[in-house]
Amino acid sequence: MGRMATLQALRLIRALVRLGWTVDRIAGSHHVLTKPGRGHVTVPVRKGATLREGTARSILRQAGISEDEFFEVY
Repeated sequence: MGRMATLQALRLIRALVRLGWTVDRIAGSHHVLTKPGRGHVTVPVRKGATLREGTARSILRQAGISEDEFFEVY
């Protein structure tokens, strides 16, 4: 199990905000973050639960952020 398997959604959102993303809207249990020139990413939020590893990797891929860059601010 890698370090991506233990990410909590709210901490992932905080790290994305530190990297320049802003929370655009909250639709039900999903937070939509935007960044000029990059579009948007959607993060599913379940209280107290961790994201699945594949979901976390997909969010970072869509955001154009490497794992190393992400964990510097996480």
